[in-house]
Amino acid sequence: MQLPKNRPRDPVALGIKIQVDALAMNKFWTWTDVARGEVSCLGLVEEIRDANTGMITALLVSDFFLVKQCCSLDETMMDAASVAELIMNLEAQGIDSRKLRCWAHSHGSMSVFWSGTDDDCIAGLANGEYLLSLVVNKQRHTMMRLDQYHPCHLFVTDVSWDVHYPLVDGLAEQCLQEFKAKVIENGLLSGNGKITNYERAHDLHAARERGALTDIELQDELDFLGWEPCDFDEQPF
Repeated sequence: MQLPKNRPRDPVALGIKIQVDALAMNKFWTWTDVARGEVSCLGLVEEIRDANTGMITALLVSDFFLVKQCCSLDETMMDAASVAELIMNLEAQGIDSRKLRCWAHSHGSMSVFWSGTDDDCIAGLANGEYLLSLVVNKQRHTMMRLDQYHPCHLFVTDVSWDVHYPLVDGLAEQCLQEFKAKVIENGLLSGNGKITNYERAHDLHAARERGALTDIELQDELDFLGWEPCDFDEQPF
């Protein structure tokens, strides 16, 4: 089903997260930028499960693989022998090739939507369980699709997704130490490092007094905190 190009976008938030690893996405953007027209690749999908229930909480595309293909301004066709070679190489490395559950491709400089050709390619990649499909363009527009094949074929053409930035061992502690060494915070802080409502009000009063906040900006802050102006003005200082 083709999504009309001028239709307002409203990605569907599913009950699970859909994510793409930051490094994998960077690879795909590089291929997208280099290609004069379309380009496609296959992605490994990891199922993130709840430790207690065993239920899937997220689908993470952990890596993308480029295979031999013929591309034009409006079409990309992966070489079947090259796809088979990728599968064999993954298995030789001890990686379950059944995790190849993502197809990503670029529309070059055109808009992002699901064309009839895209639908045919997705149908050809049907695996009996599920498939993620990602379409992007050089302008950094994106659209993610989820097809489910069991017990029947259902699909959502525009689902919410984001980029996953993995934690780097030791980075949080390194940043904390650098922060402590270089940053001086003015104002009162409670012993546990959490800012109380009194302290928030004090900081806002101080900012208004020194002209750092306009009345409109102050009202925006009060709205964000759920405070009434009268409650704020009654704070003792």
